[in-house]
Amino acid sequence: MSGIDRLICHVLPQAFLMALTAAGRLVELQIARRDRPSIEGSVFLGRLERVMTDLDAAFVDIGTGRSGFLRAEDRAGLDGWPQAGAPVLVQVRSEGEHDKGPRLSMNIAVSGRYLVYHPLGTGVSFSRRIEGESERERLAGHVATLLEGGVILRTAAAGATAELLRTDATRVMERWERLRRRALDAVPPADLSARIPGERDPIERMLRDYGAGLEEVIIDDRAMARTLQDEMDRRQERIRVRWHNGPMPVFDVDDVAGQIDTALAPRIALPSGVEVLFEPGETLCAIDVDSARAGGRQGRAPRRPVEVNLEAAPAIAQQLRLRNIAGAVVVDFVTMRSAYDRDKVQAALAEALGDDPVPCQVYGFTRLGHFELTRARRGTTLAGQLQALEHTQD
Repeated sequence: MSGIDRLICHVLPQAFLMALTAAGRLVELQIARRDRPSIEGSVFLGRLERVMTDLDAAFVDIGTGRSGFLRAEDRAGLDGWPQAGAPVLVQVRSEGEHDKGPRLSMNIAVSGRYLVYHPLGTGVSFSRRIEGESERERLAGHVATLLEGGVILRTAAAGATAELLRTDATRVMERWERLRRRALDAVPPADLSARIPGERDPIERMLRDYGAGLEEVIIDDRAMARTLQDEMDRRQERIRVRWHNGPMPVFDVDDVAGQIDTALAPRIALPSGVEVLFEPGETLCAIDVDSARAGGRQGRAPRRPVEVNLEAAPAIAQQLRLRNIAGAVVVDFVTMRSAYDRDKVQAALAEALGDDPVPCQVYGFTRLGHFELTRARRGTTLAGQLQALEHTQD
């Protein structure tokens, strides 16, 4: 998430399209449908339907038509399963797809710009990007006096002042208290987030998650731009809000439209001529790094395999996030004979994946020389989202 400085919003009658860019590079595109608002991250007071003892999991009715799935490891503060019909406070970790219901957790997470608060958790943990023991001790010392429970310091917290941390902690605590009070008065199943202003606002959620580094929001809806600017002024935020009313579409800014087209193509070309081919499948995505066009240009000597792979590694990480590719991923890098070179490429890819808010697990090179990793599933792919959006316009 580091480096994101601009949020570009294209407002349609049926959806919001929100592009995050870093120095002109498209990092992520999120689509929020008006006819089917996302419930990922929303908190519900659910009703336990039945426990599957063989799976050590349970189904929970959250009132959305499809029962949510709660695993034992996603419980918090419970030694055993409650009885059927008991109320349970849960949060949607990921929305269901096809015939699967949403994945739930009882370890509620309330996200701010600098920290994530787990009211039922314990201890302080840190983003991998926050380095240095002294900085970690400084941050832990501040939040220990502000919040009771579990806290995760996000990457943006590095260097944050005590005042910024205090303001963020106050906001997440206020949000948690509103949710908790709603839960006390609700009858399950009940959507607690829908009853709190701003919890389902897609732009508000984007600002909450990425606002620490944002410098500018560009939006092509005049009324929404004015409302958002008033809100930024009220909060004394330094984020500029600009209404885009030029003759060209708003997604021409930073060439967002062109970068989306690239992310929908099976093959991308890097500046040196290296090409990366993406072949997504239902359970596995195969990626091939092709250096055939990268060597010997303009009289230069052919590039070493490690150089080609080091150029491809951050591009692969970017495209995995942008395309929202999930599951097992196998990368066929250009063959390297040196273990030292392979370690360099693995470290470069792992570092690039560190900015991805979706958990990724790097396993390294196999005996056959392929590189393996996994990326957790969070919603549908970019192609799937855009295809579904097109259907709503027909």
